[in-house]
Amino acid sequence: MVGLLIVVSTLLLLLNVKLMMSRKLMVEQESERLETAMAEFIAAVEQENDVLYDKLMDRLEQTEAKMMQWEKTDHPVAEPAGPALSADPPSVETSRRDKVRQLTKQGFSAAHIAKLLELPIGEAEVAVQLEKKRQIR
Repeated sequence: MVGLLIVVSTLLLLLNVKLMMSRKLMVEQESERLETAMAEFIAAVEQENDVLYDKLMDRLEQTEAKMMQWEKTDHPVAEPAGPALSADPPSVETSRRDKVRQLTKQGFSAAHIAKLLELPIGEAEVAVQLEKKRQIR
């Protein structure tokens, strides 16, 4: 009788171990599947971000070209006061971009750059992100 109980207990223990091993294998397989799915998702998001970044840069270049064209057509109308007013914003904007580039290269945070250049934090964050993306390329 005792021998039968030992045999039954041993069989139950072996079945329990086998069940645990099969569950462990299922968990490992599910983990691998999830990791693969996440890697694919991340790759798709990065690719979508690159496409959106390229569209943003194209739109930015188009807008800058339109602004320059607009400024060129606007100069003859207000020539006496126009050159002083129209010459300052591009140089200020250019120097601001240069400052953002320099500060970004030096490792300053967007918040610090915004404070130093007296920019809205959102504008500084976008400028820093664009500069970092530009440096990567």
